[in-house]
Amino acid sequence: MDEVLTSTLQRAVFGRLDYLERLADEGDQQSKAVLADSEIARLTGAFRALLAVHAPDELGRCRSCTAGPWRRRVRCTVWKAAYRHLVGDTADRTTPAGRHSLRKPARQPT
Repeated sequence: MDEVLTSTLQRAVFGRLDYLERLADEGDQQSKAVLADSEIARLTGAFRALLAVHAPDELGRCRSCTAGPWRRRVRCTVWKAAYRHLVGDTADRTTPAGRHSLRKPARQPT
């Protein structure tokens, strides 16, 4: 993919994620219910598609992350990230993870 298209796609995807996150953080209960109804299925579908692209082959190698004619092994972390964010370490679900983990928390009403 060329750099301009990649950059455009990244901005669009991160923009949508930022919008959804902002709505989930700042929206009223009715907005959150509508958001859940409309977006959870889309997000789980996207996650499943991403995981399918990174499904391991018969040798346990990711078909997308194994590069070149010699199929040099490149470490794929997609499944580990999926596990960590969806299933793993449930002891600390209040700490944000990923790209927004350094974001300042929203102000609490006083």
